[in-house]
Amino acid sequence: MGAVTMSGITDIPDNELAHMSRAELLALVEQSVASGQLTLGGATRILRKHIARLNQHEFAKLCGVSRRTLAAIEMDEGNPTVNSLNQVFKLFGLELGLQRIYRKG
Repeated sequence: MGAVTMSGITDIPDNELAHMSRAELLALVEQSVASGQLTLGGATRILRKHIARLNQHEFAKLCGVSRRTLAAIEMDEGNPTVNSLNQVFKLFGLELGLQRIYRKG
């Protein structure tokens, strides 16, 4: 796969995301969320579809959350708990954390 620019992960067609390696996709999603180009809901949907390759019902069951909770997370609706978000991201080796909003310099 060629280098993917960070002009916007949401601009990348699904068929290109589907051909990325797990490592490439995880790195792209992490970078996109950290830069504000991708919401946690968008990240969840991309990871579920392109890494887990499961529908919402199957993925929610695997994560231990309801399908309704997963759907709300993916649509950036409601106020999911940190625990619910971590249950979803844990399957990809990720968890929520803190990041500085101001850089030194």
